[in-house]
Amino acid sequence: MLPFTDIDFFLFALLYVLIVWLFGIISDKKHYPAITFALTLIYLVFYFRYTTVAISYVIFTFLFIRFLSQKINHRLICAVIIAIPMVLLKIHLNPSFLYFAGLSFVTFRAIQVSIDYSKEAPLNFMHYFNFLFFIPSFYIGPLDRYKRFTENSINGYQSISQSIILSGLQEFIKGVFYKFIIAEYISRYWLNHSLEEGLTAGARVSDVYAYAFYLFFDFAGYSSMAVGMGNLVGISLPFNFNKPFSAINPPDFWQRWHASLTSWLSDYFFKPFYKWLNGFQKLKKSPITKQNIAIFFTLFMMGIWNGLEPNFIWSGIIYGIYSVVHNTYAIQCRKKDKDIVFGNLDPKIIKYSSVVILFHLICIALYIFSGRYQ
Repeated sequence: MLPFTDIDFFLFALLYVLIVWLFGIISDKKHYPAITFALTLIYLVFYFRYTTVAISYVIFTFLFIRFLSQKINHRLICAVIIAIPMVLLKIHLNPSFLYFAGLSFVTFRAIQVSIDYSKEAPLNFMHYFNFLFFIPSFYIGPLDRYKRFTENSINGYQSISQSIILSGLQEFIKGVFYKFIIAEYISRYWLNHSLEEGLTAGARVSDVYAYAFYLFFDFAGYSSMAVGMGNLVGISLPFNFNKPFSAINPPDFWQRWHASLTSWLSDYFFKPFYKWLNGFQKLKKSPITKQNIAIFFTLFMMGIWNGLEPNFIWSGIIYGIYSVVHNTYAIQCRKKDKDIVFGNLDPKIIKYSSVVILFHLICIALYIFSGRYQ
C-alpha cells in the first residue's frame, strides 16, 4: 500500500491524522516525534511490502552516518556509499534485498543528512527515521531538509492550528481533484493509448501536450496531497509546483516544477560541483564556461536520476541545453545592456512571448522524458 494510490491508504491516512490529533488532546504535547515514529513503524510493518529492506536501510545508513562518516571524512565517498542501492536500481542491477518503493527519495534524504552531519550535533535515530519515512512524502517527495523537518516535528503540536488544518484540507482536496479527476480525465480521453499502432502527425502533436498536462496534474496532485496531509498533522512540507507553465525561462520553470528536487540538486550537486570546477586552471579564465558546465550537469542529473534509459538520458541533455542556452543569453544581455534577441520590444510582449516559447519547449522535453516517442 503506497501513499495516495488506493482507498486503503486514504483510510490509513485518516486514522493517522485522527490518532495524532487524539494524542495531542490527551498528552502533554511533548511526544509528537515518538507518536509519528510509532505510526510510521506500524505503516512499514503492516502495510508496506518492503518492510525488512526499508528498515534495514534506515538502520544501516544511520549507523554509517553516526559512527563511520566522520572517520572517512570525505562527503563524496560517504554519499556514494549511501547511494549504492539506488545506483544499482538505476542500472537494473537491483537485487530484491536492496530495493524498496521510494528508495530514490529516501536516498536523497539520507545523503543530505550525511553531507550536513556534524558530530557536534549527534544524530538522533527517531528523528532520522521520521525524516526518511515521513509517510505523506517519503514515496515521491517533496524533499524536505533534516534540520527544518526535525524542528517542525519537535514543535509539531504547537504548529497545529485551525488555520493550518484548513490550509491542509484545501491543499489535500486540490490534490485529489488534480490527480484523480483532471489527470484521470486526460489519461482516459486525451492521451493516446494506441502508440504501438503509430500516430499521425496531428495525433502525435496532440499527444505531446496531453502528456505534459497529464504529468503536471498527476504529479502536482500527489504533491498537494502530501503537503495537505503534512499540514493536517502540523508538518509544513515545501511546495513542489507553482504554475510551472507560466514560467518565462528555464530557471524560473525549475523553481516552479518539482522545486524541492531543484533546490536539493542546487545545494548538494551544483554548488559542490561548481566549487570543484574552480580547481581547473583553464576554467578560471572562463567563468561562463565553468558556470555552464555546472548548470548542464545539474540539469542532466535531473533527467538521469530517474534511470539510465535513453529517454531519461536525452531528456537530461535537453534540460541542460535549454538552461545553458538561457544562461549564455542572459549573460550576453547583461554585458550589452540590452536584449540581444527581442531588442526593444515592449516588456509585456517579451514576457508573454517567452512564456509561449518556453511552454512548447518544455512540452517537447517532457514528452521525450516519457519515452512515448519511441
